[in-house]
Amino acid sequence: MLRTYRWQQAERGQSLVEMSIGFIILTLIVMGILDLGRVYFLNLALEDAAGEAALYLSLNPYCPDASSGNHCSDPKNAKYRALHSGGANVDWSTAGFTYEYRNPGDGTWSQTIPNEVQSGMLVRVTIETEFQVLTPVISAITRGQPITLSVFAVGTVV
Repeated sequence: MLRTYRWQQAERGQSLVEMSIGFIILTLIVMGILDLGRVYFLNLALEDAAGEAALYLSLNPYCPDASSGNHCSDPKNAKYRALHSGGANVDWSTAGFTYEYRNPGDGTWSQTIPNEVQSGMLVRVTIETEFQVLTPVISAITRGQPITLSVFAVGTVV
C-alpha cells in the first residue's frame, strides 16, 4: 500500500505556485520582447521613409509635398516617395512630416522653401509618429499614453 505524507502533498502545491509565478514573469518578458521588435521595425520603416524623402528633395528641392505646386503632384514629391518606400505596415495617418532647408549664409534651418536653392544646400526631413505599447507593465509606466518616435535624414542638394 502506497502512503503519501502531508509534506509530499505540500511540495506538489508549492511547485504549482512557483510554476504559475514563473509563467507570468516569462509571459511579460516575451511581450516586452515583442514590443521591442515592433518599435524597432517601426523605427527602421521611418528611417527608410525619411531617407527616401531626403534623397528625393536633394534632387528636387522644390517638391516636398503635393501642395507645393502643379509640377509636384503625386508621385513627384518627397512625401509620396516616403509614404511608398516600403513601410506598408506603418500607420501613416498619425505621422507628421517636416521639411527644412539650411541657409548657407548663417547655418539656420528654415521650413520655407528658399527662392533660389543652391547646389550644396542641406535639406532635412523629420518624421514623427506615435507608438502604442502593448505590454501591460510598460503601458502602466507610460500611463497608457503612446510613445512618440522621431527620425530625421539629411540630404545635400545636387
